[in-house]
Amino acid sequence: MRPAATYPDLAGKGALVTGGADGIGQAIVEVLARQKARVAFLDLDQPRGEALAALLTEEGATVSFHLVDLRDITATQNAIAAARTACGPFAIGINNAGHDERHAFGEVTPDYWDDRFAVNLRPMMFVAKSLAADMKALGSGSLINLSSTSWMKGAPGMIAYATAKAAVLGFTRSLARELGPDNIRVNCLTPGWVMTGRQRNLHMTPERWDAAQRAQALKGEILPADIAAMALFLASDVSRMCTGQNFIVDAGTV
Repeated sequence: MRPAATYPDLAGKGALVTGGADGIGQAIVEVLARQKARVAFLDLDQPRGEALAALLTEEGATVSFHLVDLRDITATQNAIAAARTACGPFAIGINNAGHDERHAFGEVTPDYWDDRFAVNLRPMMFVAKSLAADMKALGSGSLINLSSTSWMKGAPGMIAYATAKAAVLGFTRSLARELGPDNIRVNCLTPGWVMTGRQRNLHMTPERWDAAQRAQALKGEILPADIAAMALFLASDVSRMCTGQNFIVDAGTV
């Protein structure tokens, strides 16, 4: 992982990350833990989640993993309550979990459409709702919602995902107005094509790589660590007057 800036104000703060066992979420969990925040993360991948928590704990970090399917809102709320006991109260919440499963427009059913929103959008509302009381009691907080440049580019073959990710920006802007009076910041973090293991295994081809490099103003790979670096900035009070905004990390593509 590339070196990260140090934000002393993050030390000791409670942080919750959804989808933290792999990819971008894993990078965010790691950098927060190494900033000495108390980090809890939620994920469906129990082996990866337990392994990551064990690794960071061995390094001396305060980290807890909680197994949950975010489509189950009651289970998610219960997992956050357990996470609060381990690492809270939470001053930082990062709605990272999502799944960019490809799908053909002509084959989308009502049930599939609803499920994609249940994975990629609906949990953000109820995670934010669960954390807002903590932040209000603390006197401040930062919520960060992960979107995607797929909707900005009108990406084909993923219309449900792209629509849900577009809605994240509207959700963020409205929530920033709702929570601003309580000194809670809410921002959107929008990655471009990030080279996670999943992207390399499922979607990387020489042709797609060449097209991406032609489109990017800055050449080279966008890594999970690049997204995590922006998440750290937004989590820290150095971004204290940033709210309701969309921070794009895509090497200058859109």
